[in-house]
Amino acid sequence: MNAMEGILTKTEQMLHTYLQNLGLSPVIKLLDKNLCQMGDLLVQSKIDSEMRLDEQALLTASKDFPLPFGAISIVNNVAHIWLDRVAAFRATLTQKEWECTTRATNDGSSIYVEEPTSNEWATMSLTEFRADMLRTIVKNCFIHAGYTVVQKAGPPEEDHNHDGNTMQVKIVHQKSKVLSQQCIEVLCGNVLTGSETQNAAQYISMRANDMQLIAQHRYGLRLPDVNKMQTLVSSLGRSAAMVDMLHTSHTNVIDMRNQQGILRNQCSSKGASFIMYNYARMASILKKHTELVENGELGVIPPVHEIDFALLTDPDEWLLLYAYLMRFPNVVQQTIGYGELVGRIAPYHLLNFTLCMIKCLSKYYRRVRILTENRPKLQPVMLARLYLIRAVFNMLRVILKILDLEPIEEM
Repeated sequence: MNAMEGILTKTEQMLHTYLQNLGLSPVIKLLDKNLCQMGDLLVQSKIDSEMRLDEQALLTASKDFPLPFGAISIVNNVAHIWLDRVAAFRATLTQKEWECTTRATNDGSSIYVEEPTSNEWATMSLTEFRADMLRTIVKNCFIHAGYTVVQKAGPPEEDHNHDGNTMQVKIVHQKSKVLSQQCIEVLCGNVLTGSETQNAAQYISMRANDMQLIAQHRYGLRLPDVNKMQTLVSSLGRSAAMVDMLHTSHTNVIDMRNQQGILRNQCSSKGASFIMYNYARMASILKKHTELVENGELGVIPPVHEIDFALLTDPDEWLLLYAYLMRFPNVVQQTIGYGELVGRIAPYHLLNFTLCMIKCLSKYYRRVRILTENRPKLQPVMLARLYLIRAVFNMLRVILKILDLEPIEEM
């Protein structure tokens, strides 16, 4: 039961079929480092011999792929393939696969994920908080991947909303010895707590205080409105607590019985505040552009087919597109274990993906100026960069929704 694949996966599959038809047994790897030197895809023959491949014929054949190739280099039994980057930018930013929430599963199967048990943090242990967080995120991932999520009204034998194709996902603290073929159990490790973290509310309050200090001292947050500041800090505290629970494998036990354990398990330096600050930074850039357009100081962003993506030559621009925007459908599928009836659901994959993307994005816009003066020579590259930044911003907004983190556009 698989949702529709993205254009990168389809391209990889078509390349695999093309090579198989030539009698080759290829292993295809998607690279994410040194892309300018190594290529975007690496093809290696399973047989330890020189790869004989007509490069021009493959370049011609790839014109019918969702992502055509721009160059191929073969060294011994390894082929290095570079995508046509202009075509890739245009195809990816046109299709906007990160926004596609209307995909249907191939066989029409449905899925049921347990609902969160409560939102009363004062009476909820951190183990219960972690389990409820997993229920919400797993359900959101399946919804985004295009699965039909059904409501459960009662026991399976009495539930008329279910049929034989409905798969059930349960968050458990101990695996069952006997399990139905239509049920996936996701093991949630316990959170061991001491006097400082007796319940979820206590921990969220502690993290809210941490986030306020980080926001003020690291990011220079200054909000004169006290109520607005309290709302923001409360939201950051909840987000920080959730990121702390999520940044390690959900099956692992988290030990917070003492201050050392609490600090060890906090994902503070590159956690919720880092995500939210960069989201707010992008929101600020896009808001400023909108204001400049409304004031007549800049023109509106034209349609995607009018953008000159050949001007996006910075390595980080390509990395944001190829390693993140293009691979988002794959990451969602990886997060839900590709929908198979095995316990491979792993929500922390999505958080790790997000943190790596934010790190790349932060490095990029600190080094490259997005908004420039309204001069004809500067306009084309500014528009191309704005298109890319807006796409990353929109994808991050989707990710925050899936992770149940409240977006913050001013920080």
